[in-house]
Amino acid sequence: MDTKEIINAEEGEIGFVIQAKGYLLTLEGLPSARIDNIIRNGSGQRAIVTALREDRIEALLLDRGNPKAGDRFVLNKEGILYAFSEDLFGRAVNVLGEPIDGMGDLPKGNTPLNLEGGAPAMSARKMMTDQLFTGMPAIDILVPIAKGQRQLVTGPISSGTTAFLESVVANQADTDVVCIYTFIGKPVSYVEDTIGRIFSEQGNKNSIMVVAFSDEPAPMIYLAPTVALELAESFSWEGKDVLLILDDLGSHAKYLREIALMSGQVPGRESYPGDMFYQQAHLLERGGRFNKSFGSGSITILPVLETNIEDISSLISTNLVSATDGHLFFSPLTHAEGHFPSVIPEESVTRVGRKTQSNLAKQLSIRVQTLIAEYKRQRRYLEFGTQLSENTRRTIARGETLSVFLDQEQMSFIPMEVQIILLALVFTKLFDGKESSFARSNRDAIVAKILKPGKNAEIASVVESAQRGSISAEQFLRKLSVTVPYFEKICQQP
Repeated sequence: MDTKEIINAEEGEIGFVIQAKGYLLTLEGLPSARIDNIIRNGSGQRAIVTALREDRIEALLLDRGNPKAGDRFVLNKEGILYAFSEDLFGRAVNVLGEPIDGMGDLPKGNTPLNLEGGAPAMSARKMMTDQLFTGMPAIDILVPIAKGQRQLVTGPISSGTTAFLESVVANQADTDVVCIYTFIGKPVSYVEDTIGRIFSEQGNKNSIMVVAFSDEPAPMIYLAPTVALELAESFSWEGKDVLLILDDLGSHAKYLREIALMSGQVPGRESYPGDMFYQQAHLLERGGRFNKSFGSGSITILPVLETNIEDISSLISTNLVSATDGHLFFSPLTHAEGHFPSVIPEESVTRVGRKTQSNLAKQLSIRVQTLIAEYKRQRRYLEFGTQLSENTRRTIARGETLSVFLDQEQMSFIPMEVQIILLALVFTKLFDGKESSFARSNRDAIVAKILKPGKNAEIASVVESAQRGSISAEQFLRKLSVTVPYFEKICQQP
């Protein structure tokens, strides 16, 4: 076809579909097209350019429709214009930035999306020194997350990952952390329920929902994490701390595989494209804590992966474990027993977060993890009716009390000083000789006293030490033991 036939001065460059396989279009013409350019047809359907050949281009359809051979598309060099502003707070938008929550229009976008953005260089980064507090002792004490960390959230179906993520977002309500929750190929009912619970608890202060429904074209789902990262970077450039949740990258990988197979790429392991690791790792590399040259903000990424309970060594699982700074493993059995959060600390890893803990929290974490290991080992003896030594009975009793204090209600936030004191009390005489029910029935009274010590100078001093976190765990326990008589007075005796 003569180039003159596909140029229209009023409309811009145009091209014609020569092959259409579902959402994958092959077009002739458009000689000035570049990767990630947007093209439109007369019906308003949009497609994104993904490949350039010698005499044709390939594009992925972003809207529902069935283009056919001969359809005309016009080049829009502006690309996807996005409104990167706080107007998005409290809103749910699709991948193209269009509102889907029925709450009215958003300001017109004026910033083009850079869908091929790369990770900031090492020179733009700095050490992660601040902790992202979730309000959950099972995380903040045992598997801490740093601001700027990439922490994989993984577990089989019905393991409580969604409840955990909802609580993490809701618990940032009184902070300056910008939360971006990205739904990647999720059903409408799942999205509506999750958004409803988050917004009902948190309000509309600092959260944005980016949604790609499961019934949308695969290219929209494929682009969801990329758009979410662009959005996160725009706030990070303003010096803000951003929490980005990608729910989930297992679905993302499946749609990437579908697109690659339709495009004729040679399949690799498990039929995924050969560059599968790069496709997801280069997204996660954009997280981190940045210096002034990159806005002085941070992007903490919580990628989610639903695993097969019988096989956690799949390609995507191993790729994501390799590309992140740790992982939180959730158990369906623990979740079914009613525990929250249903994370398994001894099977979870944090490679960065512990550096952000105070000296006290770090040492207390070691004591707690040692107790958990001893408790689980010695608890097995109970199954055989073995006569137990005094030390073994004390370890089991303390382990059961610890389990009570690691549990909490969903959407509840426990301040860091309360977490430290609660877990440290397990190692005092307060619970010696008592069943775990004693800790469960008196937990609220203990927390109330910690939050409002009143004129009790000893408890107030302990709270101050927990907030500062500079003393050792041994010094803190000696100091805490002085307050045991006061806590005994407010507890209901068995």
